Amino acid sequence: MGKYMGRIMNEFLNVLKLNLMDRLTPAELNEQVALYENYINEQLAGGKTLEQVMRKLGDPEKVADMIVKHYGGQESEKTEQTNRAGRIFRDMTTDEINEQIQNPDRGIHAEFKENEGWDVRLGKLKLNTWYGTLIILGIVLVVFVLFSELLRK
Repeated sequence: MGKYMGRIMNEFLNVLKLNLMDRLTPAELNEQVALYENYINEQLAGGKTLEQVMRKLGDPEKVADMIVKHYGGQESEKTEQTNRAGRIFRDMTTDEINEQIQNPDRGIHAEFKENEGWDVRLGKLKLNTWYGTLIILGIVLVVFVLFSELLRK
């Protein structure tokens, strides 16, 4: 198999695998990826072109959905929530996203900005910057040192 054909087949299998992660057990996932890899190789050995095989298989995301339905649709709760959140935020404007975020009057605040992404703050201190991370690490270090001193006594 040529480099180009191998790359196309690997791309299909990788997308399939990514769409099955957290939706099937590791054993089921490996079984399905191996099954589709064997199918592609058998079709190629039988004289079909890679283009014909890929056209017959179709979109790997739809194939993954079909496989999950076959296994009883037992998606993990985490994946289902992530997919639901992704669908919700994908179709919203920046203002609509920020309306969905319930920020308390005090403490940590999160806001989505169109060109910058998420802005996470503790009061006026921006936590998702290098200095915010440094401050958090400093606090953790101080707590660790104090805790270790208390344990020594």
